[in-house]
Formats: sequence, C-alpha cells, structure tokens
Amino acid sequence: MKIFLIGGTGFIGGHAARAMVAAGHDVTSLARSAAAEAKLASWGVASLRGDAEDREAIARGIAGAETVVFVAALGDAETVLVDWMIDAMAGSGKTLIFCSGTGVLGERTAGEWSENTFAEWDEFVPSRALDSRVQLEKRVRAASARGLGRGIVVRPPAVWSHDNPHMLVTGVLDAVRETGTVCHIGAGLNMYSHIHAEDLGEVFRHVAESGKDGAVYHAVAGEVPNRWIAEMVSRVTGAPTRSITMDEGIALWGKFAALIVFGVSSRSRSPRTRQEFGWAPRHTDMLAAGEASIRGILAERPL
Repeated sequence: MKIFLIGGTGFIGGHAARAMVAAGHDVTSLARSAAAEAKLASWGVASLRGDAEDREAIARGIAGAETVVFVAALGDAETVLVDWMIDAMAGSGKTLIFCSGTGVLGERTAGEWSENTFAEWDEFVPSRALDSRVQLEKRVRAASARGLGRGIVVRPPAVWSHDNPHMLVTGVLDAVRETGTVCHIGAGLNMYSHIHAEDLGEVFRHVAESGKDGAVYHAVAGEVPNRWIAEMVSRVTGAPTRSITMDEGIALWGKFAALIVFGVSSRSRSPRTRQEFGWAPRHTDMLAAGEASIRGILAERPL
C-alpha cells in the first residue's frame, strides 16, 4: 500500500511510519528540513519536502498515495487543514486516517476518581473547549459520503516510550524543580489510560490495512492514577508529595496542561481494536518505565 503521512517525523507519526515500513508498505512523509529527510531515510521512509502550510506539497502527497494519515500536532490549525484535505480527496476513493486523542473524553474531576471509562463506540459529552475536535472527528468519519473510500479516527490516550516519558511523568519532576515538592491536583486519583508508542504504531498499521470506514479505534495498555506517579517520583527524588488546588496547578503547569492533563480523568478501553485486529499491547508498565526515565534524567541533571 502507498501511504502518505503528515506528521511522520513526530513521536507518534514516527512509530506509525516505522510499523508500516516493517509491514512492507511504501511510506512517504512530509518533511520540513534536510534533518527531517535524513531521519525519515534512516527508517526507510521516503520524504516530500514541505510543511503543513504547503498545500501544494500535501496535494502531491495525496495524489501519490492510497491512504493518507494525519498525525501532526497543529492545535487549532488542524481543523482547517483536515477539512481542506477532505475537500481535496473528495471523489478519490482514498482513505483518510485522522489521529485525534482521548483528551476529548476527559472529565474535569480536579483530581477525584471517576468510574467512567469509554470504549470506541460509547457516547460521551465533550467539554466545550474540545467540542470542535469532536466535530472534526465526525466529519472525517463521514467522509465516505464525499467520495473517500474510508474515513477513520484513531484516538490515542497518553503515549509514552522507554526513552520518552509522558508529560504526566516529566511534569511532576518539573514541579519538584519548581517547588521542592511532588505535586498532584486534589486527591490525585484521576488517571489517563496509556499506550506505548511502539504498540500504537502497530495500531496505525492495522487501521491502514483493514480499518473499517467510519470507525473510531482506541489503543490502551493500562492506566495509572496521578498520585501513584507522584509517589514514584517522591521515592526517586526524596521530595515530599503535596496536594494542590486546580488554581495552583494552572500556575505551576499552565492552563492547558492543568485542565486537560493533570486535572482530568480520561479513561478509555479498546475492545474494537483488540477484536477486529487481534491486537494486544506488548508494553504495559508505564510506571516502571517512568521511574527508569526519571532516574536517567536526574543522572544527567540532578535536582
């Protein structure tokens, strides 16, 4: 299969690209620089010079592919670009795969536990701040009505690897450097489901090969309460844990991180992905991997 990625040099996109190449697919990615081209070449991925604002380059990538995968992190700009891509691909019979995220499922619990956990087909009420992302998901999923062959959404949870821990881990260490204490919001019982980047790459490969039109796919390996992460960092650093308010969290981590990451519960399940593809994650212990990462970071940059 000929696959074109937008965001293929990033953390998620890079793992998706490598999984697709390993499966024998012909993969091309947008590249903004010579360094990006060299990185892609080392993975066996062809490059197309351009960035997310270069509509001509993206149009060339779409024209040469059967499947287009959007895995770029563009913030508000992604809505305009993905809508443009749906227009550009109308009537082509090609597949569009959009990487969203389980942040759309997030509940602002201010550190309290929530029993709510969502499978791919479950209904939910998004926050007002993320409703535009949910509406974009719906337009991608309905894109076959515009003449695309398939429109599919992948929603990763918190993504980590052994050499790239999630913000949920590194942000807590940042709090130690800033305050001398290991902070969690409220009771710290809220949690994000999580997935290793290599396992997520395999999900993107499966979705490209046989994902169903209009579907949403999750990818979940486990979940860890924020307080457990804080207690792990406390063991490693010797700094005491401390509960903080949401307002203190905003001052410490910034509004987006406090409201969308550290102060919410975003629990998801992936039965469709497991059942349709026979998929199961190989890496499940984010907490142990995070501890190893923290020790490595502190060895290079002590407190």
